[in-house]
Amino acid sequence: MEFGVAAFGALAAVVISKLCVVMETKLRKNKNIRADVLFVKDDLEAIKDVIQRPARYRVHAVFIVQLRRLAYDIEDRVDCFDAQKMTLVDFGNKIVELKRRSIDLTERIKRFTFPAEGDDRTSQGHEATVVPVQLQNLGDYNLNCLLYLCLFPPNHPVRTKPLIRRWLAEGLVLGEKDAVKNLKIFTNPGILNSIERSNNGEVRRCQPTEEIFQYISRQSVLDDFISFCDGTAQPLQHEVARRLSVYPHANGELNLPRDLSLLRTLAVFPTAAGGGAPAAVASSSDEAVLDFSRYGVLRVLDLKERGPLSEDHLKAIWGQVLMKYLSINLGTVTWIERKIGNLDQLETLDLSGGETVMVFKEVLQLPKLKHLFGKFQLTSTTMLAWKLKRFLAEKSQLETLAGFVTDGTTGFPQLMTCMKMLRKVKIWCISKAGKENLGDISSAIWKFSRDGTADPARGRSLTIDLQGCSGQFLNTAQPRYGKGILASLKLCGQLSKFPEFVAQLSLIKELCLCSTGLSWQNIRNGLTKVNGLKYLKIIDDNLGVFVQALDIPIQANPLPDLMSLHILCHNLAHIPGTPGIEIAHMKNLKEVALHHLIATGIQDEWKKAVDNHPYEPVPRLLSIQVP
Repeated sequence: MEFGVAAFGALAAVVISKLCVVMETKLRKNKNIRADVLFVKDDLEAIKDVIQRPARYRVHAVFIVQLRRLAYDIEDRVDCFDAQKMTLVDFGNKIVELKRRSIDLTERIKRFTFPAEGDDRTSQGHEATVVPVQLQNLGDYNLNCLLYLCLFPPNHPVRTKPLIRRWLAEGLVLGEKDAVKNLKIFTNPGILNSIERSNNGEVRRCQPTEEIFQYISRQSVLDDFISFCDGTAQPLQHEVARRLSVYPHANGELNLPRDLSLLRTLAVFPTAAGGGAPAAVASSSDEAVLDFSRYGVLRVLDLKERGPLSEDHLKAIWGQVLMKYLSINLGTVTWIERKIGNLDQLETLDLSGGETVMVFKEVLQLPKLKHLFGKFQLTSTTMLAWKLKRFLAEKSQLETLAGFVTDGTTGFPQLMTCMKMLRKVKIWCISKAGKENLGDISSAIWKFSRDGTADPARGRSLTIDLQGCSGQFLNTAQPRYGKGILASLKLCGQLSKFPEFVAQLSLIKELCLCSTGLSWQNIRNGLTKVNGLKYLKIIDDNLGVFVQALDIPIQANPLPDLMSLHILCHNLAHIPGTPGIEIAHMKNLKEVALHHLIATGIQDEWKKAVDNHPYEPVPRLLSIQVP
């Protein structure tokens, strides 16, 4: 199937689904508007079906672009109405207008279709482009999700989880399962290079190969999918932009589209000066991009890699009522005003990378918010009223809270116990006046792990950063709600002993201990009580006897389920097979990672041991840069 036709088909399927939902949920009693919506839906469905069939006649490029614009306009109106940003009367008028446009466009296509026989033009109206071999016979996948990858600059590592959240915010996929399926297809060799993988082998960061990036960039421009502002003097292909990617060259002026009123996605990336390391985008070079009065239907705003925003910019952002994905750099701004409550369609809010941000309860009451990233602390005026707790218990969609700051006073710990959808939590524990009062956070942590037993397949992740705390509450806390399950636990900061909390869990798969100050002997003794551990990571400057010997008894068939072994000691003196270290019995071992400054001779011996590992496939040997 031709490229433009396939891309339109994927878009039309999403729009048709939204039209069906709005008819069944909001128009059941309004027969007139429902009839017009049904006409538009059936028309779009018929167009999608007809142009995808092999036929004697070919739809020319201009019609594919016009059909895509029509589908986008239909989706914009449906989204505005569904989000209650448009009255029923206005929606009815817009649907009548779209119905008329659909009729006119289909009549025009009938008059100006071109014979396919002997015609060497593709639906783009250009010379046929060769589809890369890697994209042939891939099966059923969403072409628009692949096109979206050229939004990022060349050689830019793309984080997969935020990418999935962008696809969902854009409406490119019908649900998370659909997004995950497409990502798995694209991670086939030759399409996306895997830059980083998680402990279970899932891709965390990736980027298109050079061939694929060039292909999708070219097709994206031809298909009117993404507009690029890269500081060159070349005029833009299309005056009306739906998605805009900005990464200007040093000293380059932006060449913006004239019409940004229908922009759905804006992403600003740093410029690379002279091919070197990326530099922050100068505010003088992109100020026109940040004129949010020009935008009307913005869904995705990514300014994380740009310089800090001003308070005036933030005030303008709070007016983007269709926003679903927001990632920005706050700079010196240390609090978020209540007007963020206007963003009631927001699904992802990323304010990470800066200092602690004070927030009001309006952030937690965003009805569709699923992922919250940053370092948050509740304002002193935020009251834990029963209405807020009831909302969090019954209506909150929050799955990721990474994270919040607590000193044990009333606030997030009490609210955390109400959030039933939480799957990933990060907590910064700070002491107040030298005295710890963290009983409530202890209870919240136990309840979080206990609730994980109800749905162990999805897994729960917990990170605790002890800033000024001794972590004593982890040693003395008792499971008040029964034993719990964690897929991942990371503890950062000084500990007096191996936490009893870890040993009392009924199951934990991944454990990371960072700068705890515990000796290897203390850690080893604590691990004897831990159940289900598959991944252990220890980051510390001084582990005592561990630096001299990793004492794992050979006769005990050590850690048979261990998949990944990281030894980040630059002065490691022992090799596998010696009395101190043994890996041959680890039948599930997938990778061994060593400090990048380890002695060459020791590294060579480890490589021999890995290459001669008795189980297939043999583990990978990695070198990790450690600051």
